Amino acid sequence: MASNEIKKRRKRGPYRKDDVSNLSFEENAAVENLEFRLEYDQNNGDDDNLTLSLDADVFMAPETMQDKHDKEEKAEEVSELHLHKQNENERFEMVCSDSNDVTRDAHTIEFQEEDVLKSERASCNPEEDMSDLTLIQSDNDFDNFISINDEEEMHFYSDDSDIEIDNTIGNDSSEYGNIENSDTFDEDMEPLYPGSSVTVGAFMLLITIFCMKHNLVGDGILQLLNIIAFILPPGHQLCTSLHEYKKYFQNLKNPICKHFYCNHCLGIIVNKNVLVCPYPGCNKTLTKDMKSYFIEIPVESQAQNLFSQQGFYNKLQNRFTCSETTDSATYKDISDGYLYQLYTENDGPLSQPENISFTFNTDGAPVFKSSKVSVWPLFMVINELPYKLRMMKENMILAGLWFGNQKPSMSTFLSPFLDSFKKLNNGINCFSPERGNFISKAYLLCGTADLPARCMLCNGVQYNGSYSCWKCMQKGETAKSGKGHAHVFPFIQDNPKGPQRCRENVIEDSRNALQNMENKSKVIAVNGIKGPSWLTFFPLFNIIDGIAIDYMHGVLLGVMKLMLKLWFSPQLKNKVFSIHNHIADVDKKLQSIRPTLNITRLPRSIENDLKYWKANEYRSFLLYYSLPVLHGTLDNTRFNHFALLVNAIHILLKNGSTKNEIMRAESFLMEFNSYFEQLYDICYMTLNVHQLVHLADSVKCLGPLYTHSCFSFEDKNGYLLKMIRGTQNIDNQIITGVSFVQKIPELKLKFIVEGTELDKLYKSIESPNILKRGEMITQGIYILGSIKMRTLTKHALDALCKYLDFAPPNDYFATFRRIEMNDNLVYGMQYARMTKRDNSAIMFKHNGKVCFGRVCFFIRLDCIEQRANTVVAYTECLKCVNYSDLSGILSVKKTEITQCVPIVNIIESCMYVSPEGSKTSYICRFPNRLESD
Repeated sequence: MASNEIKKRRKRGPYRKDDVSNLSFEENAAVENLEFRLEYDQNNGDDDNLTLSLDADVFMAPETMQDKHDKEEKAEEVSELHLHKQNENERFEMVCSDSNDVTRDAHTIEFQEEDVLKSERASCNPEEDMSDLTLIQSDNDFDNFISINDEEEMHFYSDDSDIEIDNTIGNDSSEYGNIENSDTFDEDMEPLYPGSSVTVGAFMLLITIFCMKHNLVGDGILQLLNIIAFILPPGHQLCTSLHEYKKYFQNLKNPICKHFYCNHCLGIIVNKNVLVCPYPGCNKTLTKDMKSYFIEIPVESQAQNLFSQQGFYNKLQNRFTCSETTDSATYKDISDGYLYQLYTENDGPLSQPENISFTFNTDGAPVFKSSKVSVWPLFMVINELPYKLRMMKENMILAGLWFGNQKPSMSTFLSPFLDSFKKLNNGINCFSPERGNFISKAYLLCGTADLPARCMLCNGVQYNGSYSCWKCMQKGETAKSGKGHAHVFPFIQDNPKGPQRCRENVIEDSRNALQNMENKSKVIAVNGIKGPSWLTFFPLFNIIDGIAIDYMHGVLLGVMKLMLKLWFSPQLKNKVFSIHNHIADVDKKLQSIRPTLNITRLPRSIENDLKYWKANEYRSFLLYYSLPVLHGTLDNTRFNHFALLVNAIHILLKNGSTKNEIMRAESFLMEFNSYFEQLYDICYMTLNVHQLVHLADSVKCLGPLYTHSCFSFEDKNGYLLKMIRGTQNIDNQIITGVSFVQKIPELKLKFIVEGTELDKLYKSIESPNILKRGEMITQGIYILGSIKMRTLTKHALDALCKYLDFAPPNDYFATFRRIEMNDNLVYGMQYARMTKRDNSAIMFKHNGKVCFGRVCFFIRLDCIEQRANTVVAYTECLKCVNYSDLSGILSVKKTEITQCVPIVNIIESCMYVSPEGSKTSYICRFPNRLESD
């Protein structure tokens, strides 16, 4: 076949063939545009019997009774694959009854008669009869995690295995995942030196946390160990060589599997020893350079390790305790969405305390600036953990890792995880200190990704194509945009969200797309579907409702970025909606804002720095800065139009929005979309703008937007990249680092006692920026900083007298300037060190009404017997005349009124925004306290 013809066919996947008499489809697919493979039987001349072998509930072409009988006979000849976990050393072994050419999903893959005969001949040939699974021991894969100087290529796997498993990462001594044997445990608990109160295990944990925190590599670690060893007394147990240091951590890792694929067509190679790619249309010789692999870290083993940690099982019961104390009509977490409720209703699987569900994410991250090498981690989080705990790196599961110069083929990448979730769906043996031995079932509930990754996952057209919306089947249209064109979605007044997609539509369109490909049609995609997606085969997974709309990429990096471009781009300054001429005034207002400590980045210039803005800066602008700095600059019509978007996103991000509030937010977004074309231009009504009409449904389905956004996953991508210390063995560096991080809670529980000086030191290394708490005033409220005695001013004393309803015996009181209150930080305006931040604004209740103010300082009333242990905030009151619980930004005015507010009456801290040159000030409320910035 000519090389140019191969290139043409490769764009559509390795399926096309000019002369094919009989086609059968195999579930194990391996290319991007059409996520299924074809097997060609050249010997059968029957053109009428085309079989698509997928799940029975998906679709099957008609077959005769004789065909069915033949298939049953062939299935009996196919050998079965068994994965057996031995209790003593957690080895995995492959039991092959007849051949090495076995199916990984026998219910979805069909063998032609010739295939079965070949496998029988292979099993009779001792030179060709190889184990499909080979175990290797390695004790030095910690090397790459800590050193960039190692030049040796590390061999985790033998050369004769098809699917390879390294079981040295996590050499468990029991069936349920205890990581240490008794000898190692005894060594860990020995004192660091004679008479020391610090054990060897505790010291090794501290030193490794320190090295990870400060990115020390091999030479730095060795020098640090030698310095410490030099000052320790004789007889110490501290290792002084990198070899000993690495060896200490060799048992902390998880088992990993290595899956091979063809570099040309990206099809998965079931038998690693084949010399030619088995896929028609490819047939490349599989030299060393033509074959790559990706890594699977079995989800079941990671789940078992997490369950084995002290207290983990109890944390999973959060969903039951929260449902008892909150209104069922509010959306506080993913468990409040109707998709999760489907798993709990009528004694569903997630109504059982031992069962769990996952949210997954995958996205590419470039490794080096000088090359195209990127990593594509597959992350999973356990939805039953409280939100902050589930997003912690030690509780997040790294299920797989694709790395190299090419983007992954999702059918190839997801193939082994389908097997894992079938096991998880049936239940796995787990152990918990609180529960003992039990069987836990796990389900893939939903996934989140940006638009390009979502298209790959779902095997759909790109976001700039027809029918590219994953929630509905609106085709869209092409509109002229400058010198080119853009695919847009005009607002359809009669049916803005329809016709809606459903799982049945997707399956039917997938079948039709495959039929188009078989007929060599010019257009293969049907309603935006290019073929089946592997996600349709995951047990109970809903490929429509289970694919979330990510507000980070869609709303912030999509719509908000677009709006700033429309208003301030020099290329659009002649447009009627442009306010480019006012960009200097807007920048002046923006950069005069003093955000709270919740916002990690200070406001940056639109004119000079907009191209460098991160997603969290777009979020801060949308939710807090935009309306204050645009008021008086943007015309009233467009200002009110944009305010619809601001208020809607605030509601959808809110922790505890009611159903009525969600409906109100949906009406805001519908109105925003309906007027967008009129106020701007149809060429800007891209998919991101269109998706706003589906955003409220995403909350109803999966809970508040932050529970299924990419923010936390993107943060973990950056964390993975920091684990790469050199250009060799990138995958092993990442996996070793992640394995250690996952074990940290277990090691900390074993070696460090809560509340001790060693625990304080550990926390100071792990989180050096955590504020030091002082005296606890009441449950959840702590004094920060020093307490000083002062004489109150006349205004402060008058406010105190009004609060007490009597005059205190003196005007000399204990005062302080800062408190921590239920994850809220409130700093008085008299705290002199706050120059670029302002944490003084509060929302409080007074006589049953919601009020706002700015705290000056706090007063403790110890000297007044009737009010002992009472703390009040001396506050300058702000007047709010347009308060609405649906609005996140409220205009306020300063007053001359001061008031003493009991801290128990403070509802929450807020952000006070008073742009330079503006006559109006604003109070900005945070939609939730859970989402990290």
